[in-house]
Amino acid sequence: MAIPKIAIQARLWGLDRVEREPESVFDEVHRAGYDGIECRSKMLIEQEERLLHCASANSISIIALHANLKSFDTEDRRQVLGDLLERMNRAGSKYLLVSMGRMPEYRKWFELASELSEYCSQAQVRLCYHNHAGEFENGYRFFDELTRTYNVDLAADLAWVYRAGTNVEEFIERYAAHIKYVHLKDTAGEQWKELGEGEVPLSPILQRVLALKLPWWTVEQDSTDRAPAVSAIMSRKYVSDQFGF
Repeated sequence: MAIPKIAIQARLWGLDRVEREPESVFDEVHRAGYDGIECRSKMLIEQEERLLHCASANSISIIALHANLKSFDTEDRRQVLGDLLERMNRAGSKYLLVSMGRMPEYRKWFELASELSEYCSQAQVRLCYHNHAGEFENGYRFFDELTRTYNVDLAADLAWVYRAGTNVEEFIERYAAHIKYVHLKDTAGEQWKELGEGEVPLSPILQRVLALKLPWWTVEQDSTDRAPAVSAIMSRKYVSDQFGF
């Protein structure tokens, strides 16, 4: 069995705190038992040396960065992306996640994502599109075109798929060849929850994710009523209790 490493999205601690005091955030991530962290691309651009020090001091990988696809819609996008990829290579970051939500004329953005994906591949970074719920308004059409016509890979956010009213296991099966990164997430209505505390049927879903043999799983919780460190420990314990890693 391929055993994935477990990372967590830093936004659980609040974007302001992550930018202001990454040292304490990385320390709490390490103490909660995570191998890696995902954060906004802006953080690496503005505080590269500081982030690298935090990662090294806690033996944590900055495994992925998240960016808005629209931020690359510029004439100098190759230069902008090139600078980011150089920083990612220095940090050892392997995944660049992009998202766009609901936007008209989305094929323009598919073309951009496809172009960026090729640049990323040359730098040994994998670009993945991160889904929310809005892309499911026309069933699977959005993702069929994105993956099959434009050959863009996916960072599957399980709870957003669930919130869209889509069968999560069916989604994973349909796009198994293109899912290269995953966000483990739980929800109860419109409230984000720690893993196992919400209504998403995670146990069978994660068995299907395990079959994808991904090197990393990333816990993501947009907000919590608990202290972030407590929330992080709860979700990490759920994965450990379910799978033993």
